[in-house]
Amino acid sequence: MANYIQDWRRQLMKKIKPFIIAFAILVIIAGVLYGVFNYRQSKKTAQVVSMSNQGMDGYWGDNIESSGNVTSDKSQSAYIAKGTEIVSVNVKEGDHVNEGDVLLTVKKDTQDIKGKTLQLQKASQELKAEQIKLERLLNTKPIPEYMHKQEVYRDREYVNGKIYVANEELVIGNITYQSGDYVASYSYNADGEKTGSSYYPNGIKDGETSYKSIEDSSQKTAIESFIKSNTDKFNIKTSTGNSSWLASILYLDGETKQIVGEDTFDNEGKAIHAGKPEGYTPSQLKEEIGNKQATVKKLDLAYRKLENELEVMKNTSDNGEIVAKVSGTVSKLQDIDNYNNKMPFITVSATDEYFIKGAIGEFYLKSVKVGDKVSITSWDNGASAEAVISEISDIPSTDNNFYSGSGNNNSSNYEFKATFDRSSGIDIGAAVDITITPDGESGGGFYIPSHFIRKDASGSYVMKMSKSNVLKKEYISVGKSLWGAMTEVKKGVTKDDYLAFPYGNGAIEGIKCEKVDDLNYGDGGLG
Repeated sequence: MANYIQDWRRQLMKKIKPFIIAFAILVIIAGVLYGVFNYRQSKKTAQVVSMSNQGMDGYWGDNIESSGNVTSDKSQSAYIAKGTEIVSVNVKEGDHVNEGDVLLTVKKDTQDIKGKTLQLQKASQELKAEQIKLERLLNTKPIPEYMHKQEVYRDREYVNGKIYVANEELVIGNITYQSGDYVASYSYNADGEKTGSSYYPNGIKDGETSYKSIEDSSQKTAIESFIKSNTDKFNIKTSTGNSSWLASILYLDGETKQIVGEDTFDNEGKAIHAGKPEGYTPSQLKEEIGNKQATVKKLDLAYRKLENELEVMKNTSDNGEIVAKVSGTVSKLQDIDNYNNKMPFITVSATDEYFIKGAIGEFYLKSVKVGDKVSITSWDNGASAEAVISEISDIPSTDNNFYSGSGNNNSSNYEFKATFDRSSGIDIGAAVDITITPDGESGGGFYIPSHFIRKDASGSYVMKMSKSNVLKKEYISVGKSLWGAMTEVKKGVTKDDYLAFPYGNGAIEGIKCEKVDDLNYGDGGLG
């Protein structure tokens, strides 16, 4: 029995030994392949770029921004125009005055009402012109943040050679050709230009390669002239070739890969149509809108100041007296010997509650409501305060000179009023910036180019450089999209991060990262 078992084991080992050897070989091969793979992976580098350059903090649609001057329900502010001479001031800061009391006296003949009227008209025209420019920018659709070019070539067939074969006996110069003899051959380029020629002695037939071309110039001239005037006496064999020419250049959106423009050319390289998208990218448009908004705000406030100066002039009595329009307290009074005519000279207020007026687009009426808080910042001293919206008009604003800030510029604007306490340090008459964050927009957002974001079954992700300088997959929380070019990232990416173009080899986790200023999109962002 024992011998039987030993024989059975020996037979079994003989049968499985080849499989064991084969398995061992497979393990060795797998190890080698794995080593080669790891070696190749270690040599790859993913290009990454800084989001501080590629991304942007918020955009003009995240907040509603406006500007205006601080006032109160019962208040009076008086700007003193440059050139107006003040004779006397009859009150001091903190005094209580009654309606009709003389606040100060000026020399009436130093008030240039006609000149101020012209200044106001000019300021109104400048403001309206800049408002129109801002409106155009707000209605501008940007071009893609990144575009790729793709050249499209077309093939064409052309005659690249002609062989002239005599179809009867021909006497050309001092040579007699028989029917079937090769007489001459010409070569051409794709544009039909002759690039070469050969002239044959008599007796050369199809397929013969051993011959000497005619070198005598007079004989060559005779043959060429004869061919031009007697083409019917030849059987012309032609050969063809193919050439390619640039037919168009396609411009593709870097994120959607959709064609957004095309340049076309004829087969001689002349432009037929220029279709490359021109204009602002989203980041450029953001900057242009911000600059134009600042210009409009300054012009709007300058207009309001001129308007106040003209009103003060018109309300000054013939003997130069400027009187109180309301009963209240002198809350602000400048020094007669050293005052800034860019600020109200005197302010009288009958209440401790101040307010500002702004405007919101129709688009935001559902997200902004009475009781919401707004932020205001003084242009004069940088002081900031929190105001509460006390009313929103039901009627669209018709005031063309009221700077309504951002929002949907295709809709009507509605004035709102927000109140705050005078203890904030912002005086009546002060110019202020007004900022509202609509419901659902709190905190603005950080936007990155959409082509840095991919999706899988688990959600949206980016390929980000880790602390150890290798590429890692990072899932993110996204918000709204701007024209398909920029996407808001609520969580997972900051301006301090470096991202790779997440396609091709650039999507491989664990490879080393190389910081660059601009990505090479052609190879998936690989170095």
